[in-house]
Amino acid sequence: MTRVLLVTGLPGAGRTTVAAATAVASARAGRRTLLLAADGTRDVDAVLDVPVGTDPFDALPDLTVQRVAARAEFEREFLLVQGQLGAALAVVGVDPLDPEEITVLPGAGDVLALRVLARAVNARRYDLIVVDLPAVERAVPALALPEGLARYLDRLLPVERQAARALRPVLAAVAGVPMPEDWVYDTARRVSTELEVLRSLVSAPTTTVRVVVRPGTVALAAARRAAAALALYGHRIEDVIVNGVSAADSPDPAVRSRAEVARETVDALCALFPRVPLAQIPMLPAEPLGATELADVAAHFAPVGPGGTIDDEHLIERDGERLSLLLPLPGTDRDDLDLLRRGDELVITVGPNRRLFKLPSALRRCVIEGAGLRDGVLRIRFVPDPAVWMRPPQ
Repeated sequence: MTRVLLVTGLPGAGRTTVAAATAVASARAGRRTLLLAADGTRDVDAVLDVPVGTDPFDALPDLTVQRVAARAEFEREFLLVQGQLGAALAVVGVDPLDPEEITVLPGAGDVLALRVLARAVNARRYDLIVVDLPAVERAVPALALPEGLARYLDRLLPVERQAARALRPVLAAVAGVPMPEDWVYDTARRVSTELEVLRSLVSAPTTTVRVVVRPGTVALAAARRAAAALALYGHRIEDVIVNGVSAADSPDPAVRSRAEVARETVDALCALFPRVPLAQIPMLPAEPLGATELADVAAHFAPVGPGGTIDDEHLIERDGERLSLLLPLPGTDRDDLDLLRRGDELVITVGPNRRLFKLPSALRRCVIEGAGLRDGVLRIRFVPDPAVWMRPPQ
């Protein structure tokens, strides 16, 4: 099975350098590796010191490199839907868009990168795919979109299908307009299937995240927000890479001061990610460019492991009749946390990120008694709802 490593982190932390170094080291170890540049820039060209195109090409033995063509992906999807709408558009006098008129919507490129990744995984040509993602603020919403859109389709499609079936003959008879029929449902089924593929890929045990940060107080605050966002959506973190650590034994007082800041950052990150490996890349005299220098960078962190089993995103504890749901949310501030129950789901908001969490069956017949956040764990207390729990006769 193809292993997937998603490389993200903080802006300016060296994500592309770490992603390229990881891919080079993997290829040199004999693993068939794809480096997928999905951050929307050409930084990978400069880092690898080779031109990277939108078609896969072999940069080194066992190393294939490809840049996501967001515009081409968006055009392909838009023109497909426009073609299915062709008859209806012609009747109402709407001219179809030409390919050169189509512009990529903001954020669409990040999501379309997942489609390219899914095709690469399905090709089964690679042992490891390293994805150079944008910074966490962009990467997390993109990774969460397949799950969110799939939920919306599940909720809206049945209503839309019933309404369409009821109104289509009436509208066609009154207005004389040919209404779309099977293509609506065929498109919805295709989108639903594709979203499930993308969601399964993101949540698979063979998909993990490598987080890249730089030392510093501001960077540490951003790392806490990143930890909370990744935990909210249940992403498994492979490791944390601290890039640009100064030497503590330098004769230069300024360098020693930066080394002290780096040490404090590392200590705080170890507390924030207690069960996650942490590696440090020293401050280098020059930016590493090319395969040889990137391989030297990769020597500072562990190679990508085989992946693991799917960890439960939650734990249920019992204390008599009371049940507690434990959700790990490291780095979360109480002021940024909001909790709401909606039917059989919890709506959990952490800062700008929100996720609908389906309650385990044991808790669906319970009511929330209270909740608290402590040591990076959200604990929600439930008690049986007497209106739905059956009790033995007295």
